Amino acid sequence: MVISAVSTLALYCSRCGKIELHNVSRFAINNAEYQLVCSCGQIQGSIASAGRRQYLLDIPCVVCETNHLIFLDSKLFRQPQASKIYCAQANLELGFAGSPEAIAATIARHKQEVASLACELDGQSEQGIENSQILLEILNRIHDIAEQGGVYCSCGNTDVDVDVLVDAVEISCGQCEGRLRISAKDEQDLAAISALKIIELAPLRRTSRK
Repeated sequence: MVISAVSTLALYCSRCGKIELHNVSRFAINNAEYQLVCSCGQIQGSIASAGRRQYLLDIPCVVCETNHLIFLDSKLFRQPQASKIYCAQANLELGFAGSPEAIAATIARHKQEVASLACELDGQSEQGIENSQILLEILNRIHDIAEQGGVYCSCGNTDVDVDVLVDAVEISCGQCEGRLRISAKDEQDLAAISALKIIELAPLRRTSRK
């Protein structure tokens, strides 16, 4: 039986916005701190041994403007599926950890989702296609908040609709016709929604006739 000693970290780069893959040897991690550098030159963090079968990931966060210390169990690198690495304060996805095969499958699925979203935006504008990555991340964040019961209308309805626009995501309430448009143009928009715990729609105000 051959046991792979190579683990993979896939981290979002705060400078170029791409996902950078870091294939690191667990033997190398045990011997010294391993620095994680993106191909664009940005230092994405470092990983070091933190005792038996545990590793400490030191990773900067653009939302919190500080470094997060995240403990990773060695079991994460042997599971059939990649595990997400989050900023606990803002619930922002920072990357993935897992075996090379699990990370490759996750990245392939991620690219397919981006391509599918780009096809939905096809014909609207080139800028919309370029922003498909931002749109996808914001949609993922809205989904995460909704899973925690944090997306609702103040009229009491929790069954809301989400529509993808060129540079925004629009959430609407079918009960009172309330709407909320969330900008999805750049990294600042992504950081803004990543800091939210709840998304509340306001009911549509109707003018009364006298």
